Amino acid sequence: MKDLHTNYLKAIAEHGSISQAAKALYISQPYLSKYIKTLEEELGVEVLNRQVTPMELTYAGERYIHYMNDVEDTIQTMLNELQGISNLKRGRLRIGISPILATYTLDKFLPHFMKRYEGIEIELIEESAAALESLLLQNKIDVCVTSLPITNQEIQYEFLYEEYNYIVIPSNHPLYEETPPEELNLSNLDGQKFILAKPGMGLRRFTDTVFAHYNIRPQIVLETLNVENALRLANKGIAITIVPQSVIECVVLTDKANLYPLKNPEFKSHIVVSYQKNARLSPASLAFIEMAKKETS
Repeated sequence: MKDLHTNYLKAIAEHGSISQAAKALYISQPYLSKYIKTLEEELGVEVLNRQVTPMELTYAGERYIHYMNDVEDTIQTMLNELQGISNLKRGRLRIGISPILATYTLDKFLPHFMKRYEGIEIELIEESAAALESLLLQNKIDVCVTSLPITNQEIQYEFLYEEYNYIVIPSNHPLYEETPPEELNLSNLDGQKFILAKPGMGLRRFTDTVFAHYNIRPQIVLETLNVENALRLANKGIAITIVPQSVIECVVLTDKANLYPLKNPEFKSHIVVSYQKNARLSPASLAFIEMAKKETS
């Protein structure tokens, strides 16, 4: 039953086509088309009306989702109850997390959780913020440690902590100053060269928001999945970058650089643990959320 993802049908209904739904789900179009065809053959009815644009669910497709939602709720209730009976001595927890937070935040609370609940099997999935949202909505992960903003209204979250983000200006840059002012005039960043996180990452969403707010048009010379890589390359003089406080605190810079915190409260990073809205969270998920909040408060 776990392979009957009603989210696939819901995505097609939402996006109006198999190709757009596959893109949103981070799966291939041929795979999704084959999945729907196999499902229709097994059910003996068509679940999609392919004669209209945008594509819609048939009445059979709507009823299929209705009943499968009931089935999924019953299965989840059973699993939660059985896990609760075991008093968290056994179970599994699938945690989604961005690569940045996996490196600089996860050690604050995951070791405590694993020590206390030794029987809970941990599956760690490291992906971009956009991919993690999709995985959460497909029930492929239970909880997600990420940073705001979260774009999907079907996801809710619990606050963990906040931190500053720093603009890093290397010593060979025209904006570098031996005795830097307390704050940088952000309008001076317009048109400057930047090293940024790749699109889809939480840090990239954040920097794009900062640029839009201050009307900064960056000249992007390099994109990377590794924020420590961005910091070290910026420090070596390639370009300016923006990185979280936790990275600044963990990395020893080999060359001089100006480090300017973005002091506008609106542009602090807010780290959260998220989950599906109105989801029946398992005891392991609830215990993880509470421990993450406790250890980061």
